[in-house]
Amino acid sequence: MKFFSFLVAVAVFAIVSISNAADDMVLIPGGKFLYGEDKKKIEVGDFYIDKYEVTNAQLKKFKSEHTFPAGKEDFPVVEISYFDAEEYCKGAGKRIPKAEEWEKAARGTDGRIYPWGDKLDGKKANTSEAGRNGPVKVGSFEKGKSPYGVYDMSGNVWEWVDAWESKKQYRIVRGGSYFEGEDLNKTTSTLMSIPDDMHEYIGFRCAKDK
Repeated sequence: MKFFSFLVAVAVFAIVSISNAADDMVLIPGGKFLYGEDKKKIEVGDFYIDKYEVTNAQLKKFKSEHTFPAGKEDFPVVEISYFDAEEYCKGAGKRIPKAEEWEKAARGTDGRIYPWGDKLDGKKANTSEAGRNGPVKVGSFEKGKSPYGVYDMSGNVWEWVDAWESKKQYRIVRGGSYFEGEDLNKTTSTLMSIPDDMHEYIGFRCAKDK
């Protein structure tokens, strides 16, 4: 009887764990999709990705010394290095998304230019066209979410991904930011940054294997 109770407890724990993962993450189904501006067909496996960029409130729970302006609990974390972002994700049982995973979560399988379609729209993302002049609360643009329901994959803040540039001196960031325009807020937009650097326009989100 005790052994049976143990099995039930394990099963319940597994169900709760999966449920928790699904609550704050989105399952991206594996398969082929169009990658990059040249729309090369590549394939990724199933994975989870955070529905929203990691917020100040979330990082504060993990790192008590993290400070931020009052009222910005639900704003994306910024001024964080790649290594500190990676540490947070690992502490949460997750990881930094690969560039290919990030892009599939942002554009789906049809090769769209922006998460919502092929035309930039300042009402669908926090880009320079929106005129906000800074990051906004995550998930503020309901109509700008990706085909899988992931928010802020265009604009708001650039996001670290697990990829190096060719000489392995710089890490890659994806997704554009609040002060970028049409060309740098595409699902294919890519910039480089020294992994130790901390900028007011770079944040992150986490991923997790299925």
